[in-house]
Amino acid sequence: MVRLIALALAAIFLLYLALTTKYWNSKEKLSLVISSPEGGVVVSVLDPQNGEITNISIPKNTQVEASRQLGTWKIKSIWALGVNEKVGGALLKDTVVKNFKFPVSVWANGGALGFASGDTLGILKAMFFPYDTNLRMGDRLRIGIFSLGLSNSKRTDLDLAKSGYLKKAKLTDGEEGYVLSGRLPKDLLVVFSDPEISRLGLKVSIKDASGNPRVAQEIAEVIEVMGAKVAAVSKETKASSDCRIWGSNFFAKDLTRLLSCKLEKEPPQGKFDLEIEIGEGFAERF
Repeated sequence: MVRLIALALAAIFLLYLALTTKYWNSKEKLSLVISSPEGGVVVSVLDPQNGEITNISIPKNTQVEASRQLGTWKIKSIWALGVNEKVGGALLKDTVVKNFKFPVSVWANGGALGFASGDTLGILKAMFFPYDTNLRMGDRLRIGIFSLGLSNSKRTDLDLAKSGYLKKAKLTDGEEGYVLSGRLPKDLLVVFSDPEISRLGLKVSIKDASGNPRVAQEIAEVIEVMGAKVAAVSKETKASSDCRIWGSNFFAKDLTRLLSCKLEKEPPQGKFDLEIEIGEGFAERF
């Protein structure tokens, strides 16, 4: 009897782990950045409202400014740099947000490529096999089920090198590669913009105590890619704090995960739907 009770409790615990999610509720868009074994990067955008997945490939020899003020690198080196800095794939996620303004909150290594491929065996491996990621098992199951239900016609592969968002150039190491060129094209903006956020017309206020106005501008660009409007940016006295967010809607929770901020319980001040306060600590890690 004791053994049966123990087995039942173990089964309940495993079921709990399987059903617990952190990043995806299967209703809103989710962007996942994957480091491929060949060195390139794939950003997969899951769109449950339209029932489709868009895979955006970033060439491995694309020059980026690493997050956390770690210097200029080719994107193929960012995953290893994150491991060396003991922050793992979070560095790749933050670097993609910082440079490309893609609202990516989830990261993984090549083990998650099955979600993007559409191959049944690859999807099952991405669901159940071990690999480095911040996804919980419940998230992986939901993503896998969503991916398994899509036909190939509902999968779009985009090469960022052909989008106009990148241009060929000689990099700082003297080799040929790609660098960013201008703002995010409209056809890519549609991929990331959330129709529900746009429909609600959410207005955001940024209080900038970082001492670096560029950081607030970069955050504003990411927020507007998501579909909200930054209605005010105020310069505050420089503070050593990190990042705090005030807001009770789903967008506030999404942005909290995206920027790794603290979500406050109090409502935002003024006529804003969401308020962000950033300090020097945030600027140092962004």
